[in-house]
Amino acid sequence: MIAYLEGKVLKTGVNNLILKVSQIGYKVYVSNGILMTTKAGNQLELFIYQNLKEDISDLYGFLNSNELDLFEKLISVNKVGPKSALNIMNLGFDDVITAINNQDVTFLTKASGLGKKGAERIILELSGKLVLEEQVSNIDQEVYLALESLGYERKHISEVLKTKPENIGTIESMVKYFLQNL
Repeated sequence: MIAYLEGKVLKTGVNNLILKVSQIGYKVYVSNGILMTTKAGNQLELFIYQNLKEDISDLYGFLNSNELDLFEKLISVNKVGPKSALNIMNLGFDDVITAINNQDVTFLTKASGLGKKGAERIILELSGKLVLEEQVSNIDQEVYLALESLGYERKHISEVLKTKPENIGTIESMVKYFLQNL
């Protein structure tokens, strides 16, 4: 079972990337946030969920073990498969946990392919079982990765992002804010 991969990104696709590890290329399905902050040639470390079925062996990659844990909890819900769980993860790690704990069906239905009944089932089975940890959010981590790949220093990124308004919370809006407030 593959649990972790570290290597060089060879190519990115619509919802996946090819990660070269020791002369072997692995196709790994990842969130939109990872795809937006990663380009060919970047080094990347991913925690892996390996989906093994009769005729399928897919890999799903996450930046940290907390994301992987959330993904595994989502797929433990009846009728939620790995692709649906990844679509839910595209809504943002912190936001998904908050939505589940606040029983926000409307927010969860924003995930591609997830209807009201599916969102209600997720809330019913996971509400109260998920905790947000006090740490740099995954969105912040992805913003740092994106800006560092553009050549900016972490210290400078932190200084600018400390001044951002509360209503700026997506990766795109944070990167845009940073570039406008250099």
